[in-house]
Amino acid sequence: MDRGRLGAIPVLVDGGVRGGADVFKALVLGARAVLIGRPYVYGLAIAGEDGVREVLRNLVAEFDLTMGLAGCASASEIGRDSLTWIA
Repeated sequence: MDRGRLGAIPVLVDGGVRGGADVFKALVLGARAVLIGRPYVYGLAIAGEDGVREVLRNLVAEFDLTMGLAGCASASEIGRDSLTWIA
């Protein structure tokens, strides 16, 4: 695939996202958006609408913490250099 055109195709990650760290990693790898499926359904099953709110609050809090630990003040600062790559 032509590497110059990679940014032209929006990448959405859906599946395997369980927390804010997963969201962060997906964005580092080039995702334009990250979709969550099961976590909010679990919250809904356990506590209804309040459960969904709690799941989303926790997801955002973990994402915010992960950004801070990586030295990013906002999502726009997330890039491939935000993670340490081990070969």
